[in-house]
Parts: sequence; C-alpha cells; structure tokens
Amino acid sequence: MDITAAAILELFNRKPEARLKISQIGKALGSEFKNVVGAVEYLESEGLLCSAGRSNYALPSALGMIKGVLRVRSSGKGFVYAEDEKLFIIPANMNNAIDGDVVLVRRLNSVSLSGAYKGRIVKTLHRTRRGFSGITRKAGRGWVLDPVNPALPRRIPLHIPSDTDHEITSGRVVFAEITETGGRVEATLTAELGGPDSPKTLLDSVVADAGVSVEFPEDVLDEAHRRACAEYSLAGREDCRELFTITIDPATAQDFDDAISIDTDKDGFILYVHIADVGWYVLPGSLLDTEAKIRSTSIYLPDRVIPMLPEVLSNGSCSLRPAEDRLTRTVIIRYDKEGNREKFDIVPSVINSNKRMTYAEALEYLNDEDGSIDEIASAFQNFRTLSNLLEQQKTDRGALDLGSDELQTVFGSDGYPSGFEEVPSDRAHRMIEYFMIEANTAVADYCGWSSLPVLYRVHGEPGKEAGERLREQLQDIGIELPGRRIPAAGEMNKLLEEHKDAPVISLLRNFILRSLRKAVYEPQNRGHYGLALHSYLHFTSPIRRYPDLIVHQVLTAIDSGRIPCGSNVMNELGRDCSLKERNADMMQRDADELMGLMYLSRHLGAELPAVITGIEKFGAFAQVCGVPAEGLIPRRELMNYNVRHRGDELSLGGSVTVAVISVDILERKLTLDLVPGKG
Repeated sequence: MDITAAAILELFNRKPEARLKISQIGKALGSEFKNVVGAVEYLESEGLLCSAGRSNYALPSALGMIKGVLRVRSSGKGFVYAEDEKLFIIPANMNNAIDGDVVLVRRLNSVSLSGAYKGRIVKTLHRTRRGFSGITRKAGRGWVLDPVNPALPRRIPLHIPSDTDHEITSGRVVFAEITETGGRVEATLTAELGGPDSPKTLLDSVVADAGVSVEFPEDVLDEAHRRACAEYSLAGREDCRELFTITIDPATAQDFDDAISIDTDKDGFILYVHIADVGWYVLPGSLLDTEAKIRSTSIYLPDRVIPMLPEVLSNGSCSLRPAEDRLTRTVIIRYDKEGNREKFDIVPSVINSNKRMTYAEALEYLNDEDGSIDEIASAFQNFRTLSNLLEQQKTDRGALDLGSDELQTVFGSDGYPSGFEEVPSDRAHRMIEYFMIEANTAVADYCGWSSLPVLYRVHGEPGKEAGERLREQLQDIGIELPGRRIPAAGEMNKLLEEHKDAPVISLLRNFILRSLRKAVYEPQNRGHYGLALHSYLHFTSPIRRYPDLIVHQVLTAIDSGRIPCGSNVMNELGRDCSLKERNADMMQRDADELMGLMYLSRHLGAELPAVITGIEKFGAFAQVCGVPAEGLIPRRELMNYNVRHRGDELSLGGSVTVAVISVDILERKLTLDLVPGKG
C-alpha cells in the first residue's frame, strides 16, 4: 500500500460513514498526494473501499459488507470468516467463489441454525488457490476433474494441454491450475500425482491444494549454506557452556530449537531457557527472511515436515545438537521458593547441550522421585519442583486447559496407515510447555515495556453470542453452565475436570473450543484469554514460526545498538501469519482425515467404539474413537435400530459401538451402522 492509498484509507477511517467522489478525496488530501485514481482502484481491488453508486466510494462497513475468507464444507455450504465475525453462506449465495477465496460479503438480516448471520458474496477479491488436485473423469469427448477436496465443486471442466508428454487415463490424481471463462471455474492440467489408492499421493494432493512450495529456490539455498558456514564471534555473548543443558523433543525430531538448564540457591530457582538464535542467521530483508515470511510456518503432516527454513539451518546450524557449540538467546528467570517470578534477563548466549532427550526418557526421570542422584537426576528434581509450582500458578490464575485429542498416524511397512497413537500430554510435555510459556511471557513483558515492533499472540475472550451458544450446546448433552455472563476459563476447566473420564469429554472439549475466538498475531498487546495472561507472544520456536523469528531479529538489532522503528505493515503481517497458521492447521486436519478414512477402508465390517457428535433428521454423526474420522449413521439405520431395540435412547455425546459399512475416501464419506447392545 503506497502513501496515497494509506492516506485515503485514513481519511475514510476518520469518517466511517462517508461517501466520497474521487474529486472530493483529492481535495481532502491536497496536492502532495499523487495518483488518487490509481490508489482508489487499488483499495477497491483489495476490498478496502467499495463503489457506493453515483461515482461515490465508501468503506465496506458503511455498506453492510465485510472482507473475509470463504471456507466451504463438503455439503456445499460454508462460512466467510472475518476478523471478529463469521457469516453463513448457502451455495446459491456464493457467486462463483470457491473454498479459500478472499471475498467481499454482504451481511443479511436472517440468522442460520448455527446462530451465525447469513451472508451473500458480492465479489471475489483474490483466489488464494492457484489450482487444485483431483480425479480425472471422461465426460463425452472431453475431461472433467473431481477435486480431492470435497469443499470444491465437482465436475470442473479440465483442459489437457496439447504438449502433455503422456496419455491421461481416467481415475488418476492430477494437479490442475485454475482458469476462468466468464466467471466460471475451469482447470488446466499441469502435473500427474499418482493413483488414488496411495497414501503418499493423497498427502501430495493436500500439499498441492494448499499451494505450498516443498522445494526452496536455489538462491535461498545458496544463502542458507553461506549463513550456516559463516564465522561468528562470541564477544558480547553470555557463555552458558558450563551449565548442564538438555533438549527434550519427540523421538523423531531433528530441529531442536529450545534447551533448558536450572540452578538453585537458598532463595529459589534460576531457570535458563535457551532458544536457537535464528535471528543471527536470518537477516531482515535477506532472501532467507523473505522466503521465511512467505512460508510463515513449518507444516507437519503425517509422513513429512515442510520446513520454514532450509534444512541446513533448521536441522543443522540452528538445531541445538548435543556436544556442539550453538548460538542461542537465553531467557534467565529468577523465581522465589514458591515459584513466583522475581526478575529476568534476555541475553545473547552460546551453549553446548549435554544431552538430547526424548519426552519418554524425560518422563522416566520425572517419575523417578527416589532414584539415584547423578547430574541428570539432580537437574530433574529441580525441573520437577519448579514445574509443579508453575502448574499450580497456572491453575490459580484460571488458565484454560483443554487437553488434547490429537492423534498421529502410524504407517505400516507397505506405507499404508496401520493405526493411530495419541499425542502424549504427560508430565514431561507439560513441563516443557510451562517453561516455554514462562520464557514467552517474559519476552512479551520486555517488548511491551520497550514498545518494540513485534507480533503478540492475542487471544480474546469469547463473545456474548458464543457464550450463549455454548450454554445451549452443553444443555443438549446434559451439562449446565451456571449464570448468564461469559464463562471464565476456570469454570470451563472445572467442567472438563468433572467429565474427564466420561465419553462426552471429547464433545465437551470440542464445544468449548468452538466457542473460543481464534488466537491471532497482532502488533497490539491485548492479552491471552486461554492462558489468563495480560502479555504474551511467541518467541521460543524461531526455526518453525515467523512471528518468533521477528522477535529474535528485533532483539538482535538492539544488541547491535540499533533501535528498531515501528512498522506500518505489522498489522498486515500479523493477519498474514494468522492466515497461514490456519491454513497449515487445515492441511493437517485434511491429511489426518484422509489417513483415518484410508485406515477404515481396510477395516470394513469392523466394530469400533464411537461417540455421537450430532443428530439430524437424516441421521446421526459419530466420531470413531482413536481414529481421526467422523461418519454418518443414516436415518434408515437409526430407524432399523429403533425397531429392533426399542427403549435404547440415542443421545448427543452418548457412547456407542458402530460397524464400518462403507468408505469413500475421495468424497470424504464414512457410513456407519449401530451395533446393538454394545453402547
């Protein structure tokens, strides 16, 4: 956005209801602002201004419109998500927009069954998809494409370029770029991915659909190698190599971006959180920095990691490997004997990790409270004591603890999903979580006190409507939430604790999660509802998150005697990082669902435990326990079940046993039947 466009937007923000002509805008700005017409056209193309008739322009909000991202469900219905609102969109109101598009939508007066206002898409501003993967189908003399993603329309006309070097056959998974004719979505084939019965092919399709680049540009790789081998000086760095230091990560991890040390004295504890000094390697404005900004986050899928930084850095020079000197930035936090933070410091440092540990190994030390005392065991005694104190503080301040239902795919020797394992949430995982939260909070406090240009992790409290909807949903599963105000996080924790061993816990957790606002990245520090903290940001994962890297770069600038200036692009950067984080989450959910369906496709007829997650006129939805897949029990099966087993009542959140009847992986459809007498 140039200076003229920014000035025009500021003009309208001062008078939000204004309707102004080009001549009026130019007169209000004065002669020093050039090319007003071009700036207005740019703002209109971005959905920041709208035509208001009679050559007038106005803010979208003045015309009852908002800008947002369209997300479509497999049913064809969808939602447009704006910053603080979502609008329900039926297929007839999509105006040729497709899933993922940035759109301008008009808010209607009617409300959907979910409680969201309905909307009508006025204009597609940007197609975030350059293309999509799908299954080739013959249609008369031509071809059509059925996208793998069920949120996209079926039977999209597919053009086969004349220079395609091999014959295309029906039923193959391909990637095609979007083309348009008169606003109608069409596609042109660009690459063949493989057969639809291959897990790798389907996961490739998830990556292709998201438009994520797997390979790094050659010039970025060249710069990464140069920075990885660059000589560094230890002058001005805190030498922490004599501290007993460990990393604790999953067994398969390669990018170790955090390490911990601890010390004690008669007054309390000193915690050292060492974070890879990625800001030293990735310079602001460099090719590496630009590429990291574009990617914004590492993406974790069942069979692969797509890193934010090239592996020579992420798994190499920036990874805190044992017995190797590594540049770090250390947060040194002093606590009293009750675990209250007294003071902290943030320093550039160098460490030499003594040991790389897995979470399972760390858990053994944490659970061994009476074992022999060596250097590791002694450190873990102190880690355990401080972690317990921080856990109590988290409970006392009312931080929300949703727990996790996350599953990770286990692959068999044939490359097919052979099962799923719960991602642990044990003492070792929680300990590292508490220590990282402490470091993030300390850095957020420092950045806030110093007015530094960083992105905070902001999590607003639920809105009034969300709170009321949560009460209604909980009533449907027999849980009463007292009072009429927005529930505090502590109240939600109490509910989760009371029902932690009940079948309804997964549904309860999901209802609470949906009632919460999305955590986002913003340059304004507005606190974190879920953690019950007034100040919070992300600092501890600069290898895999760009907002963390920004903080490191700002601190590096201060070390060099430079004072970072506030940036007028931080709001836009925060929105971009938040959007790409959501896209990465959606990729992971899509990938997990595909793997769940592939697994169940080999277990037709199997009887499995499940929980009823929805009851509609056409049937009931059930989440299969221990598998990332939700299926439909059709109405006819429910009717047969009721005829055969009168007196058995099917209820939301109820525990049932289901049989796998059919699986359509590409349509993302799982059909189930109730098994009598095994609820």
